[in-house]
Amino acid sequence: MSGPSGCDHTSVVCLNQHELIRKYRCADCGAVMMCVCDEPFGQRFLAHQLSEGCELDTQERVPVTHGFRPATCNGCRGLPLQPAPGAAIPGRTSKIKRFYWRELFFRETERFADWEATNPQASPEEAGTARKRIASEVLDEIKALHAFAPLYDMREPSQADVLSRYDVAIDAFSPDYAATPQKGAVVMLKGAIVSPEAFVAHHYAAMGWSAMPLESVPLHALFGVLMWLLIEDPADTKNRMVSFGSRTAFAARVPGEQIWMHLPEDFGTPGYGRRRREALDEHFQFFFTSDGHADRGQLLWLFDYWREPSERLRQYLWAHRDTDVERARHLIEILPAKTVLAILRYLVDDYWGRYLGWPDLLLHRADEFLLVEVKSSSDKLSAEQMRWIVDNHEALKLPFRIAKLHRPSRQTTRRSSTNHAADD
Repeated sequence: MSGPSGCDHTSVVCLNQHELIRKYRCADCGAVMMCVCDEPFGQRFLAHQLSEGCELDTQERVPVTHGFRPATCNGCRGLPLQPAPGAAIPGRTSKIKRFYWRELFFRETERFADWEATNPQASPEEAGTARKRIASEVLDEIKALHAFAPLYDMREPSQADVLSRYDVAIDAFSPDYAATPQKGAVVMLKGAIVSPEAFVAHHYAAMGWSAMPLESVPLHALFGVLMWLLIEDPADTKNRMVSFGSRTAFAARVPGEQIWMHLPEDFGTPGYGRRRREALDEHFQFFFTSDGHADRGQLLWLFDYWREPSERLRQYLWAHRDTDVERARHLIEILPAKTVLAILRYLVDDYWGRYLGWPDLLLHRADEFLLVEVKSSSDKLSAEQMRWIVDNHEALKLPFRIAKLHRPSRQTTRRSSTNHAADD
């Protein structure tokens, strides 16, 4: 069926697979439309999402020009559905919940709305019980659907695949574990219970390495201090005023002020880095000396000079604590200046896609440094950590290895206990 423009819209691309009511752009005429299969749910529950979409890579708001049209999505065209798994956040760590998040939301929302319509006098407690029951029933149905006729190919690279493909070095340790049910600090070191990270840091210290806790937050603080002038540029045509609650007050659980700042509407997306390429190049000139060399002294001077005015952006990024800012400054003292700049470039090109997954420890001695991810016993790499390993191999190329702490096997423990009993 041709549209008003005479185009059949036979070639369309989804603007954002992570939207509930998805929008599609015609590659031939540029029209933006939705699929008619989403119309009943959209009209009933998400009418506010039907007039425009949000392009994933740029966060640009795109008006819908052609409403709902038949045979627009892959499912209605008889084509395989494109997987768009959600992040493995608390409550959504299983593959079924990550890949079928949209189907789960649609079914749960419809059924709970139907239940509410037939139970108008229900108490909040009854509604909560009904919501949980419906969620459980829908999840079981989706599991059965996937087992019989899967909508998505849920295969993802395994941890073993990533470690082998990118030749990640692994240091193995077999520490004593404390007989305690608590999580986290369960490794024994010189008679004391310490965290796995502290155990590994102690081991490397014997080889002359100093260790600094890393993960992600010091990098957020580094980014916030050294990039605030670019991010908050009032001359950026996509900048707008935003406000949010003070992170410091939130952490202290006290009332706090609203913080106002300029923030580009596409900040953190791959599109921001592309759009601001010229401004980025100009901003990075601050970090070089007059003879064109990346200079640690220049970076430290700018860090100290920009620390206070970067407060708003650091608050927004949850990198507001003084301890994290000090660790960010220490990064500049440890890493080569060109490495610091490479990290900033890497982050600004896709901040929300790259700000997680960084290793646990930064080791350093003399002019060397090494990033170490600590894994205890059966802990697995997260999706963000595996993505970081791939990115590091292909782009950052920072020295990296995994420190793996192994628990003694049950069989070994049982044998050891038997031997001790015989000795007694």
